[in-house]
Amino acid sequence: MSTAVPTTDSAVRYFAEFQHGVQVTSPAEGAHRENWVNITAPRRSPDPVARFTAPYIPDSRRIDHDDLLHTNGWRALGPWEYIAGLNAYRAPVEPLRPLITAGQSAVRAAEEHGSPETVRGLDAVLCALPLVDGRADRIVHEALRAVARAEDAEEWELLADAERAVSRLIQEPDGATMKHPAVLAVAMLATRCAVNDKEAGAGVGATWNRGHMLGLEALAAVTGVACGYATGQALDNAMVAFSTAVRRAIPYAALYATRNALVEAAGSYGLFVVGMRQPPSIGGGRWEWERVIGGALFQFEVTFPGQPHPYGSLAVRRVGADGTPGPVRYFPLGPDEDNERAAVRYRI
Repeated sequence: MSTAVPTTDSAVRYFAEFQHGVQVTSPAEGAHRENWVNITAPRRSPDPVARFTAPYIPDSRRIDHDDLLHTNGWRALGPWEYIAGLNAYRAPVEPLRPLITAGQSAVRAAEEHGSPETVRGLDAVLCALPLVDGRADRIVHEALRAVARAEDAEEWELLADAERAVSRLIQEPDGATMKHPAVLAVAMLATRCAVNDKEAGAGVGATWNRGHMLGLEALAAVTGVACGYATGQALDNAMVAFSTAVRRAIPYAALYATRNALVEAAGSYGLFVVGMRQPPSIGGGRWEWERVIGGALFQFEVTFPGQPHPYGSLAVRRVGADGTPGPVRYFPLGPDEDNERAAVRYRI
């Protein structure tokens, strides 16, 4: 049982002391034996930061102290060393919660600006997760494969070519014709979006469809500048929207898989799970996004203005671990929520 909340300050050094088969007497259970781990930060206080116990099993002479740490949200950073007393060992340790929050930060960075660099950040945080059970291991490895596909995607180079060519056209529009490299580069990227839309599943396909539609608008702006009847500002605006859509589409599947992997990893470490926002599962129906919190799935929808909520509302439903849905609750929005409502839908 935790007695304090550990700080995530990397300068703080934690140590775990493990003892096997400790004799314990309690009014409720009487005399029995336990295996226990105490977590301390010696330079800050001699009092335990956390204490974890597990039943002593006489038929087993050994217990995996690393498993006892992992299932309570910690991991050892070095070998366990015998210190003193009966079966007493010590090792430097660190909390695992910061690894989950680092993963969430990497996801947010890739959401805000998709690029090969931010996608590599996903790979780094996934590789840093210690693996402790079969299901979490499988889902983390699936996420790593999705991240590798996103990192190596040919669309990054197509996007870079289009952005360079359009920038050149905006800076030097005089004398441009329909043979300008920007026309071909934007057309190729928009066509790739259309192809990916047809080949991808429903969720990922929608992001490529958005890219395709905005690509057609960017292509119209490119030809307008090349033919002399559109402004460079109009082209710049159209290209920014197109680029943003493509940067969202390329890592979309990788981000989805990474969010799932962080949820599974946190659960396998014994942490209270607070998942990130995800697109709805297959058959999500009315729901626009969902989050795993604790052992339950929470589904969300932003409703349109009407009665009894003149400015719309946020609808929330809890689905238990056994799949049983609870009642829908409505939280009214205020008159200044229009921008937030649009941002919520666009982010997913």
